[in-house]
Amino acid sequence: MSTQTLEKTETTAPTSTAATAKKTTAKPVKEQKDSKLRTGWRRLAPKKEAGRFSVVVWVGFFRAIVLLADYLLAFITAMAFIPLLGAWLHQQSGASRGALSADGTIAMWLMPLLFLVALLAAGEIVVMRGMWRWATRIIAKIRDARGEATGADVTPMSTTTNQSKTNRKRSK
Repeated sequence: MSTQTLEKTETTAPTSTAATAKKTTAKPVKEQKDSKLRTGWRRLAPKKEAGRFSVVVWVGFFRAIVLLADYLLAFITAMAFIPLLGAWLHQQSGASRGALSADGTIAMWLMPLLFLVALLAAGEIVVMRGMWRWATRIIAKIRDARGEATGADVTPMSTTTNQSKTNRKRSK
């Protein structure tokens, strides 16, 4: 062997040993853990294991929870909050002292109460729709986790509305 090949082998041997030494002394890279929410969903909705709840059971469960929450919200508002609000308005308007006529009572007490009740009703409808949509998203996640999504679920709604607009005939 020539001296050039000996120098090359001598220089390459220590560097390769150093590289292997670095590899063995380096800390192993931690694998990324899934978030607690993701692992919870996997436990909640495994793909095709026997003995787990079906999607229909989860749909019924989440819809029942939302309906129960809606009922409690409406019941507590109607039986507790609105009477308290009416009593407060009655006292603040002066109708409780008998100083107002019938027209004044309507103007100063009844109309503000009806306005506030209408605002409460609108707010409750917004909250109820939000809870219903939340349940729909959860159910969709469970269906996707189990692989039971159908083609009808995937079709976006905007394409059907665009098709109906283009299929209309113009009248002259």
